[in-house]
Amino acid sequence: CAATAVGAAGRPLADAERVAIERGPMLRQLEAEAFAMRERAIAEGQLMDPKLRFGAVNVPVDSFSLDAEDMTMLEVGVSQEFPGGRTRELARQRMAESAAAAEAVAADRKLVVRREVRRAWIELGYVARARELLNSQTDWVEQMRAAARARYASGEGTQLDLLRAGLDIAMLREQQLDIERDAAMRRAQLGRWIGEDAAASAGPFTLPARSELEPLAALESRVLRHPAQVDFERRIDAAQTGVDLAKQRYKPAWMLDMSYGLRSGSMDGESRPDMLSAMVTVDLPLFRANRQDREVAAARADARGLHEMHDDHQREMQAMLAEAWAIAARTAELERLYESELVPLAEQSVQAALLAFRANRVMVDEVIDARRVALETWLKHLRLVADRSQAQYDIDYLVGGAESEQ
Repeated sequence: CAATAVGAAGRPLADAERVAIERGPMLRQLEAEAFAMRERAIAEGQLMDPKLRFGAVNVPVDSFSLDAEDMTMLEVGVSQEFPGGRTRELARQRMAESAAAAEAVAADRKLVVRREVRRAWIELGYVARARELLNSQTDWVEQMRAAARARYASGEGTQLDLLRAGLDIAMLREQQLDIERDAAMRRAQLGRWIGEDAAASAGPFTLPARSELEPLAALESRVLRHPAQVDFERRIDAAQTGVDLAKQRYKPAWMLDMSYGLRSGSMDGESRPDMLSAMVTVDLPLFRANRQDREVAAARADARGLHEMHDDHQREMQAMLAEAWAIAARTAELERLYESELVPLAEQSVQAALLAFRANRVMVDEVIDARRVALETWLKHLRLVADRSQAQYDIDYLVGGAESEQ
């Protein structure tokens, strides 16, 4: 069959996927953001830096002497803040959960890149097979035009036969031109992901063989583990931790302040003792209605909103999976029909018309029509192979990815 799908050879597609993932700037950005969040999570769990203070206390302004007055001293102090409740632990946990969400976004981006590379690759595979098919028709249509000329010269044909044969060549060349334009566009799309130089040398482009489609029910459970779903789950976890963190605001933060005062000189002949001071400062969260209560309510609203978004996104992905699965199943069924019946029938019709033409039982236009119908059938079969592969790649993305077989 002129339109039979070509199997994969080597791993050129897998290499293209690897290159696209390695050079993707958005992916590197997402990975950097996730790393930054992991680092911030460690910082969030630490105490605030202590504060050091030093200076002179109770210095008389008439003499600026450090030993003229009994209360004058040089003082050095250290203060340390302590957040209330489990604030530090929960802040660290929330940042770690946000980092996990960012990592899930990066994993989803890898799947998107892989799918888009495969899409471009499949279209280039279709273009390559269609080009081969159209090129194989060139000699055939030239022979038909030569036969039409010979018949016209012998008085058995008409000028209309010559015109139809010439138009058939023109239509074939127009199809070839369209395919070349499509090839340039598809290669440019691939170049967006792997670079123009790599795209220019990529190949060979093939169409994958048809494989058995997994049951939809078995695939639906895998959608729940998709990185895009994990992203929502971790964001919801972070939002719930944000609620717990807001509740910690009801617990007072406090600060310890210690200082040492050095006194020099004496007023009555005796040395003055140094002074040690210790103070504890405690927050008083008494007015909660417009502060702590509002923060808790806002955090709860954020968590509810994420839950709703998660449910909606999950339903959307389930619907997308059902649609892609239905397309893949219907296309594969139609592809089998073309392979078993329509493509062989198209080839037989061309051979029958050609034999009848050589036996002078039909005119050249019937042979041309038979060839055009057969060409459309072969191209339609190739298109079905490509569309079925595209639907399968959509399924692979929605269920969390599948390794390339090419």
